[in-house]
Amino acid sequence: MSRPSLIVLGATGLIGSSVCAHFTGLGHRVISVNSRNYAEHIGLEADVLINCNGNSYRYKANQNPRWDFDASVLSVEKSLFDFKCGQYAYISTIDVYPELSDPKHNYEEAPIDPSKLHPYGFHKWVAERLVEKFASRPLILRTGTVIGPGIKKGPWYDLLEGEPLHMSPDSCLSMVDTATIVEALSAFVAKPPPCHIINLTGTGSAQIRKLCILLGLKIQLAPGAGEVVYDYHINNDRLRSLLPVATSQEMTARYLSKR
Repeated sequence: MSRPSLIVLGATGLIGSSVCAHFTGLGHRVISVNSRNYAEHIGLEADVLINCNGNSYRYKANQNPRWDFDASVLSVEKSLFDFKCGQYAYISTIDVYPELSDPKHNYEEAPIDPSKLHPYGFHKWVAERLVEKFASRPLILRTGTVIGPGIKKGPWYDLLEGEPLHMSPDSCLSMVDTATIVEALSAFVAKPPPCHIINLTGTGSAQIRKLCILLGLKIQLAPGAGEVVYDYHINNDRLRSLLPVATSQEMTARYLSKR
């Protein structure tokens, strides 16, 4: 039996590059699409399309919502009609939930009031609805904060580079590494899950201060950062019923210790 062919959008990004390397290594035919070669690939067909594209900067979305709408909504709309595929997997975000700190209110079927979302989460939520409406076999994966080879932003990047944090070290973050993302995608491409929305993130949360103490990392704070406290505790019961999943702290410690 031949392996499914794949189109990967955002192929040069943090997630997309790992996805391409993983599936190519497994012997799949992978078509890597990025902003530079998008136009020349319009009209292509594959068994699976994995959309890792879109804006991943929350602060940019809040500063310029119109730009973010183009990057995170219009790009998804275009892809749904520019390519033909069987399964369409969309990499979304846990920021589509208004209640990020209570797992009782951020499971996959939890009601979402879009009026309570900031631009970043709202635009991802809108893009999800487009995927549900127009993809023949949609799969929406809501990821936590992503870490892996090649990260260029975020608190862990800042710590490793000796840069000041832009959030309180008491922040608790829901983390997922690229290895877990590609493992899940590999499983779901081989056997589509019985549900089309899955919170793809580590169990529990990773507190910045605790990991810094554990790994001996020095903390520097940007002006006002101490007042910016994030508290993520995301329900990943559905994911854990399908795959073994490490904790957010384990994934983060594993990545940081390798650096």
